[in-house]
Amino acid sequence: GQSTGGAIVVDHLLHHGAQSPAQGKTFLLSPLVRPRAWGWSQVSYYLLRPFVKGIARRFSDNSNDPAFKPFLEADPLQPRQLPTAWVGSLARWIKRIEAAPRSPRRPVIVQGEEDMTVDWQHNLQVLRGKFDRPEVLMLKRGRHHLANEIPQIREAYFNFLTDHLK
Repeated sequence: GQSTGGAIVVDHLLHHGAQSPAQGKTFLLSPLVRPRAWGWSQVSYYLLRPFVKGIARRFSDNSNDPAFKPFLEADPLQPRQLPTAWVGSLARWIKRIEAAPRSPRRPVIVQGEEDMTVDWQHNLQVLRGKFDRPEVLMLKRGRHHLANEIPQIREAYFNFLTDHLK
């Protein structure tokens, strides 16, 4: 799972992993536990929610591939506004994940050190506490959209992931 997709996988493993029929390897790319600048986001949410229904979305350079951001901005399926209700749901979800019981699962995590979308330092600390010795690959130049990174970065983590499939 990548980002929010990784968050869904983490939630499933922590709350249903023992009963889950999906018992294969788990690979997480830039998994979301909480976003970067979460404290500021919460303050903004509580101040603005009585007055606004959504906040304009800003597209950031979250890949080293210069063609990716224009591609993302041109995608008609990308939302242009972040509903304030989504931030409230995220706040409840973060509490749910951080309060979840430990899992014996050992996910493989790939994280970019230049990721400015998620609070990756906090997220890795939480995930290391929730899972049994997860294996983590840190990518020095990796940003948030690892699936849409430049070929050199993708090759580095594809090799790492391939080694973990054996």
